[in-house]
Amino acid sequence: MRSTGPIVALFDDGQTRFGPLGDLRASFEQRLGVLTAIERTKLVLGRVDALFPQEHLSAVITERQSNGGALVGRLPPDAHEVILINGALDCLEDAADLCSGETILSPEGRVVMGRWPLALAHSFLDRLASNDRHPPKTPVRAMAHGQLIGAPWNLLERLAVSIPADIALLSRNGEMTDRVSVGVQRFGNHPLLMDPTARVLPGAIIDTTDGPVLLAHGAIVRPGAVVCGPVAVLEHSSIMDRALIKARTVIGPECKVGGEVGSTVFQGFSNKAHEGHLGDALIGEWVNLGAGTCNSNLMNTYGEVTTRLDASGSIERTNRVFYGCIIADHAKCAILVAINTGSTIGTGAMIALARPVTFVDRFAWLTADRSQSYRFDRFESALTAVMARRGRVPGEAYLARLRALHEAHAHRATRG
Repeated sequence: MRSTGPIVALFDDGQTRFGPLGDLRASFEQRLGVLTAIERTKLVLGRVDALFPQEHLSAVITERQSNGGALVGRLPPDAHEVILINGALDCLEDAADLCSGETILSPEGRVVMGRWPLALAHSFLDRLASNDRHPPKTPVRAMAHGQLIGAPWNLLERLAVSIPADIALLSRNGEMTDRVSVGVQRFGNHPLLMDPTARVLPGAIIDTTDGPVLLAHGAIVRPGAVVCGPVAVLEHSSIMDRALIKARTVIGPECKVGGEVGSTVFQGFSNKAHEGHLGDALIGEWVNLGAGTCNSNLMNTYGEVTTRLDASGSIERTNRVFYGCIIADHAKCAILVAINTGSTIGTGAMIALARPVTFVDRFAWLTADRSQSYRFDRFESALTAVMARRGRVPGEAYLARLRALHEAHAHRATRG
């Protein structure tokens, strides 16, 4: 049966730099605000038919899409017209009036989206892996809404806009209501939007003075917690007792978050259940931060924060006074770790050191006694145990990708 309407496909053009946060996820899988581009596109356009990642992530994403998800690396055979959307775009308002045969470009000349015949779409997608990404010769207009995220600091800069916009999308079906229980203090004129299964327990405080608060399916805010919008707490996540969740924070599905947290995005399945400050930070999946672990998001000089995203990369300017850290998937910090301003902590790193350096490479094992590489067999054993606690099993492609990352790290360490 032939599909009706244009096919919708998301692509990763390889120009969004998230350092180790991109080790296991394409741009369209990153939480750019409350939602990923896949989630946002399904809400706005009702479908995502195909995904085009960078080649090194193709097998992992194919594995993730194996249960009836989108095609990976190919268009459906019945496609005749294709809406192509850049996975780094954090808003889809421009899609509403996208005309057939038209292309939308960013100020930097990146393709934001296009609605093209099949042959033109194939031609563009075939060139994604090369440096020749010029759009087809079609009518072009400039993007009017949203931003193509290029680096972590761009994402943090946009949270004050992207979080309320995504909350508005998630609340369109009317299933979420503004309600509180007896014993909960609630003030502010922006909405508190709660799934019927979400709970705010007595003694909690919800402040929507500066933006909305969304509590998704199974989310819970425990006694004594203070939540100041704009904030989104996604499926089955818990805000722990006496936590302070400040504005511009997204807590992805199945997280436990306590202490003081602000201007931070948790991708999902991560824990910061105890006291300690975390600000202006991006946190991957399966991260655990021990009790008392804190990060700095402001230098004593009040100067611009610089950072390094990759071992082979140079120091970069963020154009931000407030910039904390990025912590990639499966990283672990012991108790009382002090994370410096502008830090990057790589995939699979294990830190049991009071004050680590600002750049921690993938699979680093840091203690007060020594610095070495995390043995992959031990890392895999810990990963499997952690994921099993939430009923997850790592797939073969996922483990193969992690193994390849580990081997690349070991090669760098040997050469160094």
